[in-house]
Amino acid sequence: MSDSLMDRGTGKPRLLSEQCSTCVGRPGNLMHLRPGRLKSLIRDNTGQSMGLTCHQTLGYGASPEYGEALCRWFYDTYGHLTNGIRVMERIGGFTEVDPPSKED
Repeated sequence: MSDSLMDRGTGKPRLLSEQCSTCVGRPGNLMHLRPGRLKSLIRDNTGQSMGLTCHQTLGYGASPEYGEALCRWFYDTYGHLTNGIRVMERIGGFTEVDPPSKED
């Protein structure tokens, strides 16, 4: 598991408490993904993966100081298909954090 997903206070991976404002799982392709990109994100982040990191929490995004967190939509929709998420649920779960605000 990536150290960047870990919450320093709890030692657990961070998970958004709700979808971010431009989540890839929201209707309308708010991230302007090319055709097939969402399908490949799902495929690449299920199975042996830890899951999909929310794009708004990536270090090179709009809120680099916020810290990375797992995408809530991905967790709710595909988490049961993702080994890393299933393992973490069994050994302590996640620390839920609110999505970054536009001011962050």
